[in-house]
Amino acid sequence: MIGWSSSSNMAGLGTVGRTDLARSSRQDQDGSCEILRQRAVGRFTLIESLYRNTLELPPEAYSHAEITLVIEGTVSERYTDRAITCTPGAVRFVPAGEVHQVRFDHGSRCLHIRCDPSVLEQFQRLIPKSAAEITGMAITWLTHRLYAEFSRRDTASAIAIEGLILEVLAEISRSETQPDSRLVPEWLKRATEIVEARFLERLSLADIASQVGIHYVHLSRQFHKFNRCTVGELIRRRRIQHACHLLAQSQTPLAEIALICGFSDQSHLSFLFKRYMGISPSKFRSLAGSSPATEVAVDGTAPIH
Repeated sequence: MIGWSSSSNMAGLGTVGRTDLARSSRQDQDGSCEILRQRAVGRFTLIESLYRNTLELPPEAYSHAEITLVIEGTVSERYTDRAITCTPGAVRFVPAGEVHQVRFDHGSRCLHIRCDPSVLEQFQRLIPKSAAEITGMAITWLTHRLYAEFSRRDTASAIAIEGLILEVLAEISRSETQPDSRLVPEWLKRATEIVEARFLERLSLADIASQVGIHYVHLSRQFHKFNRCTVGELIRRRRIQHACHLLAQSQTPLAEIALICGFSDQSHLSFLFKRYMGISPSKFRSLAGSSPATEVAVDGTAPIH
């Protein structure tokens, strides 16, 4: 649980419409945030930021909608009614005007995509009205392709970036509506948090049920009802998504990725990866353009090759 600025103090705080320049200056003033790369593409601005020290921003609301891909580290957010913790590979969407507080942990690296308000007009009725972490294999695939294009500087990268961002927005707009959080039992919220935080561990229904004080049969039924998948399916999806992140952002061998992500061996990873993503892990790595942090230029120029 995030232990800063209680939600009861969030309401009514923050300023809507603060300029991007003011926010960037506040982030940079103590050296906590370093802009590694920045590109303006059409009606979008893409900024890759490295948070060398833990940085907590005061409650505020953006004048623009923003999509963030967490590349490394942990990003924690608090809203009036909930908290969200994003780990590597997570994709979050924050609409314009929603007051929230953000903390970037030491060593975090993110790709922020700021959207001009005019872009969202065509998605107005479909885009979430409140902040959300967007999940799913499609969004995983699209955002890693987007980061790969952002890392390139050829003549086609700009049009590719714009097209991919629009696809990401379309995927956000078609994402399934989440149940009203007020209707989800507290014990089920805790159970889901356990799975989300510990999907790389060897979990069982009985273990999770004992931690939340519910019979495992009841847990299984209610978990599927509210999360639209079984516990096992959610664990498998998160492991595949984590494998995607490692493939795209590191040169870790496939056999090692398989073990890290909880698969029995490389063939097990390859089988499930192709089932969920439609391509092999090797092909995904090739298309996603694996770009380790050590290759990122820090002077605003093109990445080092």
